[in-house]
Amino acid sequence: MIMTIVKYRPWRLSLMLSATLFANLLMSLCAVAGNISFDLSFKGATLTVTHGGDGGVFYPAVFRMAADGRWEPLVNVNENLSAQFLPGDKLNVVWPAQLAQENFPAVTHLQAVMVRFFDQAGVGFGQISFFKQPLESDIALKTYFSGDQLVIAPPEATDKRARVSWLLWPKEDGIGPIKSWVRFEHIQPPATRIEWLPDSKAHYVKVGAGRPATILLHETEQGIVIQRIGSGGMQGREQRPAWLNAAVILYGLSDFFLLMALVLFGWPWMNAKHTGTSA
Repeated sequence: MIMTIVKYRPWRLSLMLSATLFANLLMSLCAVAGNISFDLSFKGATLTVTHGGDGGVFYPAVFRMAADGRWEPLVNVNENLSAQFLPGDKLNVVWPAQLAQENFPAVTHLQAVMVRFFDQAGVGFGQISFFKQPLESDIALKTYFSGDQLVIAPPEATDKRARVSWLLWPKEDGIGPIKSWVRFEHIQPPATRIEWLPDSKAHYVKVGAGRPATILLHETEQGIVIQRIGSGGMQGREQRPAWLNAAVILYGLSDFFLLMALVLFGWPWMNAKHTGTSA
């Protein structure tokens, strides 16, 4: 009996390895990101954020851009707020009264709001919106990503329309933070103010390894205009764990172990048949 168990253990092990690899690969195919969006509305001194997407997020927080570019956290007034923020859920925060804005930068009048959150894996994201929408810009400063920095070239010498620019971005560090213990703390650097002078050089702004989509607000004589900058393309395979990128290899290993299981399973029968024929 003991010899029989030992003889059949290899094919069971191979079959188990094959099934485990195949099951994990099937589960990875189901990891489809949902659509995340937020609707904002005022009622008195309360700002209500409604989850209008179809995917759950975690630990949402709301920030308002101050006159100096800092993102001020707004006080949550919800009772018994769950860590998970599901589609249709509402988050109420206090919108503080502002002082007289005569001496404030023009960008302050746009009332910029950022909603930050974590996805199911613990990766931090943010979405920026404005209660007073700026005009779309025909100013297009040259930009490119260098590592985790966005490089912004100064205006052309013949284009003097942009006197001051503000760079707004939701900090995204990609999957780097989830390689260790995740801290569910929202860390958002202030918006960057850039004053363009005749001898201005390119500006380097650290926006995070995730290379998020960013916004440039240009102060012009006609008012503030917006230039939208797409993400640096770090949402594909380079943002996935190595085991997901190795799916082809894992499928091959699954087939190999399955074949080995069949061979080892049939080996005793084939060996016995061969022995009997020879006799």
